[in-house]
Amino acid sequence: MSTIKAKPRLRKRTIVLLVLAIAVAVFVWAKWATLRNLPNPWTRLTVMPLRGGAYWVKGGVSNTGFIVGDKGVIVIDTQMFQTTARTAFAEIAKVTPKPIRHVILTHVDPDHINGLPAYPLGIDVFAQANMRARLLDRLAHPGWSPFGPPGAIRQHLPNHIVDREADVTLEGVPLRLIHVAPAHTDGDLVIYLPRQRVVYAGDILTPSVGPDPGLHIDEGGSSLGWIRFMEELLRLDADIYVSGHGPALTKAEVRARLDTGVRRRAQIKAMIDRGMTLAQIKAALHDPPPTSEAAMFPSFPEDLDQELRPK
Repeated sequence: MSTIKAKPRLRKRTIVLLVLAIAVAVFVWAKWATLRNLPNPWTRLTVMPLRGGAYWVKGGVSNTGFIVGDKGVIVIDTQMFQTTARTAFAEIAKVTPKPIRHVILTHVDPDHINGLPAYPLGIDVFAQANMRARLLDRLAHPGWSPFGPPGAIRQHLPNHIVDREADVTLEGVPLRLIHVAPAHTDGDLVIYLPRQRVVYAGDILTPSVGPDPGLHIDEGGSSLGWIRFMEELLRLDADIYVSGHGPALTKAEVRARLDTGVRRRAQIKAMIDRGMTLAQIKAALHDPPPTSEAAMFPSFPEDLDQELRPK
């Protein structure tokens, strides 16, 4: 009986095709697994008035804010999909006929920036310096995530960069753009409106995800930085805090989230210091399993295990 041996070239081609098939399968699975945990991006968007021309838009994957100024509109975060961004345009147009002239991005997550190509070319785009650097890196390495930034975002790159803090007046509206420290990511930017006493906090505040901080340690996030950022938010003369996910919060609710975060961080850090494994920590905490939107983020024990456990 003769044995037929595969030709080396054919064997190599088979291996390459197999590797590509596995890569495609992993990509599709990751996209599906992430998508099934997202809020429905096609739910109706609802404009929520605040005061003094400030609003936020509930619905989609994350919150959008906007401020109506003298001659134009300032938008804060642009939704995850361009279709949802255009729906937001229609809702804003019900409030004012003034054009959108400025966009401020709170951080680099796709659910806050991927709708940007729907906006007019040449629009002013504000962002923190680390956010812009991460965006450029993701554009240079487009395979990093199933929801990486669309290539068309290159035509809408941030052209007004904030390092730590900047006081600006846009469309007659005084704003303070604040970066305290790495927190949710290393490029978080909070928008404070002193006249309206309103803060747009991005994902520094994520009440619909749960009581814990939502951090991206792999994007430079920091639990101690989050605490510092929260302390700064509470020092502001504000009483409405618009979150990145979930409802707007009062100052008392922001303080309660900070207190919970500080207490939980100390509790989990003590367990890590005692050498407990992540599985043991989760079992000891008796946290309920994440559901819906909470599954978009690592849990706080997972964040702290990644951040604090000795490598």
